[in-house]
Amino acid sequence: MTPETAPSLDISVFLEVIESGDAAQRTLLASQLAAFLSDPATAATERDQVTPAVLKLAVDSVADVRRTLAEGVAFASNLHADIVFSIIADEDDIALPFLAGTPSLNAWHMQAILRVGDLQRQIQVALRPDITAEAVSMAVKTSPPEPCMALFENPSVRFSDWQYHILYERFGKNEGIVEHLLGCPDLPLDIRIMQAKRASSRMHMLMTERGWLSAHDAADVVADAEENAILKILIEANDEELQRTIPFLISKSLLTASILVRAAACGDLHVVEWALAYLSGIGRVRAREMMAGRGLGGFKALHAKSGLPQSSYGLLQAACDVARDAQEEGIALDPHSFGRRLIEALMTGYENMPASERGRHLDVIARYADDRVRLIAKRLKADFVRAA
Repeated sequence: MTPETAPSLDISVFLEVIESGDAAQRTLLASQLAAFLSDPATAATERDQVTPAVLKLAVDSVADVRRTLAEGVAFASNLHADIVFSIIADEDDIALPFLAGTPSLNAWHMQAILRVGDLQRQIQVALRPDITAEAVSMAVKTSPPEPCMALFENPSVRFSDWQYHILYERFGKNEGIVEHLLGCPDLPLDIRIMQAKRASSRMHMLMTERGWLSAHDAADVVADAEENAILKILIEANDEELQRTIPFLISKSLLTASILVRAAACGDLHVVEWALAYLSGIGRVRAREMMAGRGLGGFKALHAKSGLPQSSYGLLQAACDVARDAQEEGIALDPHSFGRRLIEALMTGYENMPASERGRHLDVIARYADDRVRLIAKRLKADFVRAA
């Protein structure tokens, strides 16, 4: 017994209307066939049978016919690919609304549009809430700035670290995309740091070209701004981010003693701990113990192993001592209290520390510590100058 086959639809009447009917008749037919395709009860074989007639309507010379068809199948699932692409190839006012909402757009369709479609169609794909991971990857790697910008506006899109890096590598000089990148809370910190460095370089060129400062003074101003930006990024980072970022800074020779001294002056020893652990090639737990004065040789041995210049030792040692004392007392110090204790430690402890070195450390605190602490450090520094 042979299985029953679905009866074949007679589409000759549809083709007759398309060939001989007027615009109103073709528009009515477009509406009827669109409803037929949109009906979930329509069998797949019947969809296939009417596809040739629908394709003719999709390229009708009258825009109202094509628009009626596009609007009628806008929410139809499983449309034939040829119908989808015929509508997408139409004028923008017909194609773009269809492209924005049709559920018949699959992963392959999206990638095809991103590969060969014009700018507006690529943007529309980038904005779709159902955009696939493959389409996002293709847009990130190959699309112009505008579709990539649209990806940032799509709440369904979540970039991976490597996609962030590709976007920055491709569009690091595009202000709009850079602004969007910097607004992403999960942006890798190395990108933020490289952008801060790039911004500093532009500032340096601007100041020297316009003669605002001498080349030497401009370099100092820019270096100061760059280190402040890097330190701010590190202070706001979590442990996972620091674990990735500190090695990056070291590899780029961007983790300077100056940055660590600034962190210490602000009481941000968490950053100092991570940095010293990597610079010394030891674990964080051991570095923390040595900073607290425990372990073989204590902080002096840790500092020597890190390769930091001796000029940074005194302030870093004093900051570690202040942090250890606060921990033993069971109190948490805000930046103001930490800074005051740091000044007190530098002025009253460390009998072997020369006055010139104390003055140099006070100068650091006067530049980088809490605002109120800076005033105290500046006054003490002035007293040192008068006494000298």
